[in-house]
Formats: sequence, C-alpha cells, structure tokens
Amino acid sequence: MSFSKRCKKEILKKEPDYKEIDMELLAYFYFQGSIRIVNNSYQILFKASENIEARYIYKIIKEKYNYSPAMEIQNKRKFSKDRSYVVLVEDSKVADKILALADSYSLYEFENFFENIKSRNEKKIILKLAFLLKGSINDPYRGYNLEINVQQKEEALLIGKIMEEFSINPKLNLRNDSYCVYIKDSDKISDFLALIGANKSLFDLENVRAMKSIRNDINRQTNFDKANIDRTVKAAFRQVDAINKLKEKNILENQAEDLQKIAELRLAYPYISLEELGKMMTPVLSKAKVNYRLQKLIKLAESEE
Repeated sequence: MSFSKRCKKEILKKEPDYKEIDMELLAYFYFQGSIRIVNNSYQILFKASENIEARYIYKIIKEKYNYSPAMEIQNKRKFSKDRSYVVLVEDSKVADKILALADSYSLYEFENFFENIKSRNEKKIILKLAFLLKGSINDPYRGYNLEINVQQKEEALLIGKIMEEFSINPKLNLRNDSYCVYIKDSDKISDFLALIGANKSLFDLENVRAMKSIRNDINRQTNFDKANIDRTVKAAFRQVDAINKLKEKNILENQAEDLQKIAELRLAYPYISLEELGKMMTPVLSKAKVNYRLQKLIKLAESEE
C-alpha cells in the first residue's frame, strides 16, 4: 500500500466530526457530489474511489438524517477488478434537505461560500475532504510533494485560500484540464497533515525527515573531511617535490638549520599534518610557522627553475 493510501486510510478510519456534521457532508458534496433528476425529483450522488470512502459518507448521511442511502458498486473498466462506488440518496425529501443546506452556505458561489465558512474546524474539514477525495502525497523517501487536483478553478482557489489562513502557502498550477494545488516544503506538508488529523502519517514523515537530515549531515562531514584530505595530500606532494629539487641542486644544504630539519621531516613523513610536523620540531613550532617554512622552500625551488 502506498504512503498516500495509508495516510487516507488512517483518516477515514476515524469517525467523522459529528459536531461539524454539516460541513463534513457539504465538503464531500462539494468535491465528489452530483445531482440527478428522476421523475421530477432530486437524487444526490456521492462518488467514492474506495469502499472506505463510501462508508465514510454513508455514516455522515445516516447520522444526520437517520436515513440509509443506497450503495452502488461499479467496475472502473470492463472485466476489471478495480471498482468505484456511488452512495445514492434516492429519497427526495432527504435530497431536498441536502440541497437546502448547500444553498444556506452558498456552496457554488466561491466568495460567498468562503465567507460562510466561519470556524477553523470547518476549514480543516474542507482541507481534509479535499485531500481524501482529490489529493495525494509522495512517499517521503522519494521526495516531498502533496497535491490536490480539482476540475474547477474556484475549487482550487478555495483550497489555496484556506491553506493560506493556516500559514501554508501552496502553489497553483494548471495541469492539462485540471488545477493542481501543491506543497513541496516538508515543513508545510507536516503542518497540513497535522491539520487534517493524519498523526501517524505525520510521525512517519518526521522520522524520514530526521533520518535524511542525519544522513545529509554525515555526507557533508564526509565530503568535508575528504576535501581536507585531498588538499593536504596535494600540498604535501608539492612540498616534497620542491624539497627533492632543492636537494638535487645541493641548495637545501645551504639553508638555515630549521629549514633543513622541516624538509627532512616532510620527506620522512609526507602525509602527516602541519600540526604534527610542528610537534616533531625542537623547539615545537605552530602550524602557521611550519607552513611558513614549507612555503619558503617551495618559493626557493620555483626561483631556481
């Protein structure tokens, strides 16, 4: 099971927020609801891609109206085992009540609907249902991306505007014939998961983030150490090469005793650090003083070329 499906399943296993049951119903209707007219009466259809989604909206309708809607199962393709579900409100009185509730919130008038969403809990429910019905999230091991794809621009604007109220600033992109509201910032994805109540998925995401951070720190330190070693080795080769040239031309033997001594030590220990070389001198020399003497030998060798 993908990380995205696990995340949705975690949320759908919880009971709907019955204190905000109107918004639970309206948000589902907004993103996956439609109206059908049969014999001059309205019927309401709620689409679901998974059985657990269908059971979720079924419980909401049952709780609010004490009415058991019908459930239809459809094959997505002929001879395919993939199924989709429709939760159907056939009772025209219940359907009329749902439509009256939608009208009271101005459900299909973007600005008015947004203004009628008063509480933070209602806004969280809209984000929750938008993700459950239209969203997906990457496995954090493969990268950070959470997106919600909707058909109408107004739906995308509503989602984006509500996210912004929670300091989550998503990007909006037109993709083929749909609108994609997406987040790539891992901190903001964590905030979003917390808002919609996906606590287990949030914990899993944070674990992956921590592991990646530790691994990156180790890699940075390893790369830093390797770069330092490379620089040390290159510098040592240059120093040894210069000292050998001075010896070949009998120039080294005419230099000051401390220069001769540091040259002998460098030839004997080509890979040790400047600090270690300094400790082997009498008296002990600092790293800067060792470097000064070796640079002096290099310049001397270059002047003799």
